[in-house]
Amino acid sequence: MKDTNIDRILENMFVVMLVTHKKMLRMDLGGSSDNLTRLHLAVMGELSQTSLTMSELANTLMMTKPQLTHLVDPLVQLGIVERRPDTEDRRVINLALTESGRVLLGEMKQKVKENTKNRLAKLSPEELAQMSSALETLRNIVVKL
Repeated sequence: MKDTNIDRILENMFVVMLVTHKKMLRMDLGGSSDNLTRLHLAVMGELSQTSLTMSELANTLMMTKPQLTHLVDPLVQLGIVERRPDTEDRRVINLALTESGRVLLGEMKQKVKENTKNRLAKLSPEELAQMSSALETLRNIVVKL
């Protein structure tokens, strides 16, 4: 593939990600008095799969441990995330989503889903079909990378 094709792909991916974030994912997460952000939601989402050490979670989210500590500490104070000593190595501390954290994550995901549905409902049936087809094609290609 020529570099010009790769450059066009990169430019289009950048624009699509920026616009998707700006128009569809930026939203009020429900007026939470706890001032939770999308980054908090990302932390909660990762921890909903399995418990992780701070280093593992920082690597997964591509941030530094001090940045992550700044995000995790309020979640611990709110009882959304807990620090658990590792069963095999007491020097290791695992982060885990609490049950109340799981409930809150489910509620927040539902609000994001509803917001996205409302935005997509403004498109015509033809635009929705085009978008669905384009996303399916993109998904099938990206899986191969």
